[in-house]
Amino acid sequence: MELTLSYVDQVLIFVCFALSLNLLQGYAGQVSVAHAAFGAVGGYTLGYLVLNAHMSASDALVIGTLGAAVVGGLVAFPALRLTTEWLILLTLAVQTIIISLVQTVSALGGTYGLQNISGLTIFGRQLAEPSDMFPFFAVLTALVYLVCWRMGESPYGRVLRGIREDEIACRALGKNVFLYKTLVFAVTAGMAGLAGAMQVINISVASPALFDFSQSSTIVAMVVIGGAGNLVGSIIGVMVLVLLGPLFEHVLNFGADAAALWRLIAFGVVLIVVLLVRPAGLFPDRTTRRLSKTLDRLKKQPAGPSDFVPHPDLEEMHVIEEHLRPEDKTTVMPRAVGIVEPSNGQNGVASVTRGDIVLTVRGLTKHFGGITAAENLDMELRRGTITALVGPNGAGKTTVFNLLTGAIRPDSGEVILGGEDIVGMTPNQVANRGMARSFQNVRVFPRMSALENVMLGVQHQPGEHFIPLFMNIPRTIKVEREVEERSREWLSFVGMADFADYAAGALAFGQQKLVALARVLATEAEVLLLDEPASGIDFQWVNVMLGLIEQIRAQGRTVCIVEHNLHVVERLADHTYFMELGRITAQGSFAELTTDQRLAEAYFGTA
Repeated sequence: MELTLSYVDQVLIFVCFALSLNLLQGYAGQVSVAHAAFGAVGGYTLGYLVLNAHMSASDALVIGTLGAAVVGGLVAFPALRLTTEWLILLTLAVQTIIISLVQTVSALGGTYGLQNISGLTIFGRQLAEPSDMFPFFAVLTALVYLVCWRMGESPYGRVLRGIREDEIACRALGKNVFLYKTLVFAVTAGMAGLAGAMQVINISVASPALFDFSQSSTIVAMVVIGGAGNLVGSIIGVMVLVLLGPLFEHVLNFGADAAALWRLIAFGVVLIVVLLVRPAGLFPDRTTRRLSKTLDRLKKQPAGPSDFVPHPDLEEMHVIEEHLRPEDKTTVMPRAVGIVEPSNGQNGVASVTRGDIVLTVRGLTKHFGGITAAENLDMELRRGTITALVGPNGAGKTTVFNLLTGAIRPDSGEVILGGEDIVGMTPNQVANRGMARSFQNVRVFPRMSALENVMLGVQHQPGEHFIPLFMNIPRTIKVEREVEERSREWLSFVGMADFADYAAGALAFGQQKLVALARVLATEAEVLLLDEPASGIDFQWVNVMLGLIEQIRAQGRTVCIVEHNLHVVERLADHTYFMELGRITAQGSFAELTTDQRLAEAYFGTA
């Protein structure tokens, strides 16, 4: 019985390791090969405090867990700007540094580690046998699972998956990617520290061999085999690898040495087979399953742009659009549901009349070496109008959007939004202050559903923040229902309600454009920057897209578009800026610009 429970205890310890790594890697997309090293921080801290400070095991375990969390948070800082390849190298370096430190510090036992960590008690209960440790380990593992599940399968987890799919798009929607990545690194490192402390309690020794690179590799393999982004899969992956040892030693009756060798061989075979047959793991995450199901569904029932039937409201809207003057057009914008709480009037339009200046740009300049991307730009965007930014390729139009939204910091100049200079703010700060953008290359989150894409755009969700996520669960559940309802209304507005549960990456490009538009609209931003909204859309859908943008204007929101299609500019633009080589060289109505002889010959082709 004790032998069986010793293996169960080992499974529980590695479940804590694997669950925490899966939250970091499977949900947030942050690869780490230093998870065992974070376990070493927790394990060695517990061993040292128990042996030298005569601290209780429970207190030492808490301190070890917090210490590992702090180390994980510190590691997150250099990791924030790294690609996957460099992140692997960084965490490998962290793994090497931590294990080297514990081997060279004499107070930590050197190569042999800390020995004879015995006499441990938790709440007065002696932890001497596997049966003593099992209830304690089971409770801790359950807590780790609940924390990982709550963080991963919630609005918070939706943001983590968004970061995994596309960090730039996440920041443009107002999400503080820096904070999310730092926090998830710290929390998962703390969980690994907890698992490391459990390991030391289990065998009464804290040694480098327990937490070396091979252990980190094993934890990664457990996540890969079970399925990244699937918590239950991690548990299965742990059971497969941990129980290989007793399978060969006690079931097949191999000797201890032979069993160890055959375990390594079986480990390699299982990993290779899974990678070849089930590259997403034995239990893929729901986003991967959704993408696969969507592709299968679309293969059976093609849904390209030419087959896409617009929402009846949009067909009716377009007919009405053809016969109404702009000031007579009604809006079919979704109703507000009370979940967005604008600050300083940034997202409300009731108190300001149409035509007021919402965004002012003065002297905006940016150089990349000897290349001038923007030179002394002056612009104004007025409420309830559509402004077009046109010019030849390479003129710097998209760069202007990057400068306005904080993706690129200008060398000089001002960008005044709602009376506040936003130069120097990050993209998420700009989005939170009421200016959001779309992208020329769409940047939907491909493995997430169209509905989830739009839900990520909704601002001020308590479930996206760590403390309310755990401390105010009833409110987060209530708001989540409202967010879903609101997001479905936006999808209905752009004619994509029937595709709400489809993986966005499997939709046709034109449909992705509509999902991206719904996502931007869901931010409730007052100023919308749309980068080539009509490009790549099937011809019959261009009018639908233009009708949607006109409805946005009719609502009183401010729109600026970058567009090469002159028919789009002619229909939409109330005011047009013409750019050449980073400079605005002309402005006025579309008719005024097309009658300019030089521009007509050089660009508009109407001479």
